[in-house]
Amino acid sequence: MTGSARELTTTARDLLGCSDNERISSLAREPFVSYGTAKRILTRMDALLRSPRSHRPASMLIAGATNNGKTMLVRRFTDANPAVHDDEADAVSCSVLYIQMPPTPDARQFYLAILEKLNVPTQRTAVLSHVQSQTLRICRIVGLKVLVIDEIHNIHGGRIEQQRHFLNLLRYISNELEIHIIGCGLPSALRALQSDEQLTNRFEHWPLPIWRSDKSCRVLLNTIESTLPLQRQSSLSETETMERILGLSGGTIGEIARLIREAAAAAIRAGAERIDTDLLDSLGWVAPDDRRKAAEAVLGHRS
Repeated sequence: MTGSARELTTTARDLLGCSDNERISSLAREPFVSYGTAKRILTRMDALLRSPRSHRPASMLIAGATNNGKTMLVRRFTDANPAVHDDEADAVSCSVLYIQMPPTPDARQFYLAILEKLNVPTQRTAVLSHVQSQTLRICRIVGLKVLVIDEIHNIHGGRIEQQRHFLNLLRYISNELEIHIIGCGLPSALRALQSDEQLTNRFEHWPLPIWRSDKSCRVLLNTIESTLPLQRQSSLSETETMERILGLSGGTIGEIARLIREAAAAAIRAGAERIDTDLLDSLGWVAPDDRRKAAEAVLGHRS
């Protein structure tokens, strides 16, 4: 079946007439892949941003396995809501801010991460109370409404007392600024938040489960296939191909997308112009679980 008979994105269809090298190069880009849960999460994040300020602002926790699309989701949200500079007023408006959680639940490093993202000069030696007041003041000036904290599971990087203090900090900054917090991390972050009764009630849990062989996965694979500049139809959502993809990828969306892009590049080089189970097997792809086991074996041998 030729590309003209298939449903392809405009970008993929335009690439069909390009050279093999151009098509392979295009596969290095990582387009955002929309699917049901992602749409619902993005809709909810938009709703929080547009909602009026409240003394008890709602927050979200997006939790899932490594490489399962958490960061790409929040990045899409933050990219859609960038900081805006008003030349006439010589001021910056920043309703959404993305930061990475420090490696440990350290209040100073947390505040400094916010100030650094806002390009605010800081004195690293300043006392914590000064850094805190400066952060709150700047956040009010720029009109912050949503703070996105990636890698929030790093709360577990500190002692129990540090974790407790940091959870108090999250509640304090949310209440004081009347802002929504969107946390993003591994499922272990949920356990940390559940240790604080008030935060448990405030943080809505939005899990990103591992993909399984079902209707949702078929839709996902059809969506990904529509972005591939291949001359022939691959039918990635057919049961045998789908299950092979899930087995090789471990079921995370990041690994699924990377595997399919690698397979598409191999299909172009080989002149096959489609992905099937034989081509997938020829890649020599090592599943994530097998990579971990191999690494553990090497470390165990060395120790």
